[in-house]
Amino acid sequence: MKRIRERNKPTPSLAEYLKVVGDNANWNDFRDHNKGASYGELIEKLIDVQRGLCGYCEINLTDLDRQIEHVIPRKDPQQGASREVDVTNMIACCKGGTSPVFASSARSSDEERYLEPVKDNMSCGQAKGDYNDADFLDPRKLPALPSLTKVLVDGRIEVDEKACESVDIPAARVIRTIEILNLNAERLRSAREKQWNNLEEEADQIGDLDDSDIIDAWIRSVLMLDDAGRLVSFFTTTRSYFGPLAERVLEQQLQEWI
Repeated sequence: MKRIRERNKPTPSLAEYLKVVGDNANWNDFRDHNKGASYGELIEKLIDVQRGLCGYCEINLTDLDRQIEHVIPRKDPQQGASREVDVTNMIACCKGGTSPVFASSARSSDEERYLEPVKDNMSCGQAKGDYNDADFLDPRKLPALPSLTKVLVDGRIEVDEKACESVDIPAARVIRTIEILNLNAERLRSAREKQWNNLEEEADQIGDLDDSDIIDAWIRSVLMLDDAGRLVSFFTTTRSYFGPLAERVLEQQLQEWI
């Protein structure tokens, strides 16, 4: 998980819906508004705000693997009903490994997005479900620097206790958030390990890693936005691979990746 930006105002079609419906506004009704076009506009804007990545696991969002997640669940007894059409309670997420269109037997097979057994590999909003845990960390509230998590060479994601201490956030909350979202599901762990290995292969091809200018250019090419305004999938994996060198580059260009 990385810091993501928050969309703090409704899209034009959501604003129109809220104006017309008033106190009767609800999520299911909005989903059908304008034959689904209003929902489509909203999710596109959320994806843009998040630089194309799932707000939880950081996989790149596609037309077949995306949905709007309510950070405070709609079924939360205290706040759910009042926040279900509140854009400040919404982020864009993947489908948490539950979409069978990515199964091994499907034309669009992708083990990063679907892996049996599904129950064990469910992540993100699907794993989080309707429970509103007090220790859960909203990715929009995370510090941009330092990263509170780190990815290991085998793809496991774990808390960075020193980073947590430096910003006075209990490491236990980060650990709990990783557990709630099941970010170490085999499906995701394997995907992050694959990305780490790809970086190792790229390093071998570059060769001269003693040249600071070459390293700096490489880091910028993989951590900054691409021409479409998107970040690399599993951003924190690449960030962890480069370690302090990545943090230096990211600190210099905060608005280019948050």
